[in-house]
Amino acid sequence: MKPNPWDWTEEDLLELITLGVQESLELDYKRCDALQRSDGKKNEISKDISSFANSGGGTIVYGMKENGHTPTEIDVGFDPTDITKEWLEQVINSRIQRRIAGVRVNQVPLDRTAPSRVAYVVHVPQSQSAPHQSWDKRFYKRFNFESVPMEEYEIRDVSNRSTAPDLSLEFVFRPGDAETNLTVESDSYYAEVMLAALVQNLSQAVASHAVFHLHLDERIRIVELPNDVRKHNEKSSLKMEGAEVLLAKLTILWDDKKGLPLFAGIAIEIPTPPLRIQIPRGLDLLALRYTIGAPGMAVKDQFVFISVSEGKAKIVLPSTKYDDEASASVA
Repeated sequence: MKPNPWDWTEEDLLELITLGVQESLELDYKRCDALQRSDGKKNEISKDISSFANSGGGTIVYGMKENGHTPTEIDVGFDPTDITKEWLEQVINSRIQRRIAGVRVNQVPLDRTAPSRVAYVVHVPQSQSAPHQSWDKRFYKRFNFESVPMEEYEIRDVSNRSTAPDLSLEFVFRPGDAETNLTVESDSYYAEVMLAALVQNLSQAVASHAVFHLHLDERIRIVELPNDVRKHNEKSSLKMEGAEVLLAKLTILWDDKKGLPLFAGIAIEIPTPPLRIQIPRGLDLLALRYTIGAPGMAVKDQFVFISVSEGKAKIVLPSTKYDDEASASVA
């Protein structure tokens, strides 16, 4: 699956269904009846989009059926001459104050499931000019799969967002991107590959230093540890298919002595050089977790998976089958 929702195609939407990627604070599924020309539906669009911008950002897939927050099938799709990309952008821009910078509307042709019709994937970044007001002059946030009104103190906290950095992280293979070809080395492992993380500052506030904790599935073999990476005895755990999987903890300290400060839009790669790892054979899913901390920034704690299939390894979003227990143990 492509890492950027604005690049998703019909195949990516079908993969969301296959993987059972559940709705979350950062992902929402809407059936086709969510986009209509009535004032009521336009108002709901403004509430949902503004709630993502006021929270951590995220993606709404318009044209997806779900059951119990899990996608089940692509809906009937939209007539692109009726519900157009331009119409949706105009609704977003006219019914939310202030205007949200960086919203991307991806029109996805449904050539396989609904020929001549489309779905829409709307990616909303976490806004540095929040809070944003919906049509009803209220401020909304994401909570328990819904858009709910913000408390007064939450509005004040969000107003201070532009004074702190907002670092994001994306795992990649080198050379390449979120996917790499694997070659067999032995009965137990594939030949080594290079794993790195791209870090970007999404805020206008400059980051002069930060700490990154990378938690790798212990079944992954680390061939060589770069000099700027420290490995701990402390481990975290993740429950996958009823079994506990231990994650090895690695720490990378970064400061502006290693390069330019992290200005908005500037990206760095950590660690340098990338981690040299070997992926075990016989496993189709391995866990990666990361936490990021920087002065003034709320700590981010998220996880993804390495999916292994047909001689390829790729970075994928979490599936509903796997529950982040956030438990810690010491080896």
